Amino acid sequence: MDINERRDALRARVRQKLSGVEPEDEELVVKESEILDSTTQGDDLVIIEESNGVLALASSLIFIGSILGIITGLLLLQGNPAELLDQSFSSDEVVDFYGVVLEAESGEAIEGVTIELIVIETGNVQNTTQTNSYGYYEFNEVESKPHILRVSLESYNTIERTFAPERATQTPFTLSKGNATLEEDSTLSTTGWSLENAVALSTGIALVTIAAGIVGLNAAINVRRATNYRRTQYLAGFALFSRGFIIFGPFLILCGMGLMIFARDEFQNNEVE
Repeated sequence: MDINERRDALRARVRQKLSGVEPEDEELVVKESEILDSTTQGDDLVIIEESNGVLALASSLIFIGSILGIITGLLLLQGNPAELLDQSFSSDEVVDFYGVVLEAESGEAIEGVTIELIVIETGNVQNTTQTNSYGYYEFNEVESKPHILRVSLESYNTIERTFAPERATQTPFTLSKGNATLEEDSTLSTTGWSLENAVALSTGIALVTIAAGIVGLNAAINVRRATNYRRTQYLAGFALFSRGFIIFGPFLILCGMGLMIFARDEFQNNEVE
């Protein structure tokens, strides 16, 4: 309405007032086109709904939980003990170790058994001791690299064991009657977990953790897009294996999955079966 139209309207109101006729209130007429023009931006209708806010929150929770999982996986990789393999037999480190010698048939401790500590590289005897009345022996300040322990006693078989000294009790020696020389190698363990197994397991867990976190990021993006409900839930479920800081990451992801259930109708494909 321009200035002239405003003047004419004002004059009409004044005439009606002077003539004693109350002006009728003008009815506010809002055209549908005006509503659309005020609520649209480009071609997309801008509507803020509560369900969209729930999806945004669910996506954020899954995203944060997945990021925590990726960080956890990276920390596991950084703490990988693989470097210990190269340092296990450092010649600069010395240890004290001890052990016991038993009679094979009776299981009783044997006193006076000769224990020789032999250097593998040279074959020379580095140190010698004998078992006490309790069958125990001990060596002090031995380099942490492979050695041979030769256990011998008259009328008994001699045992030559290749081992790596550790700050712990050695596996007991059991002597049996005979004149043979028996060889053992405790550095090649065929049972239990070795350091190499532990390194491999730790690395595998770290990689799975990181992969699950990446899948969780994909799930968070799918929640934002709201395309396929069932597929998104599967992705978020796998993201639980990211184990972000043990329980915090999975808890956030579970909360996000729960919110997805309430906003399931917002997905383009919300089939659950």
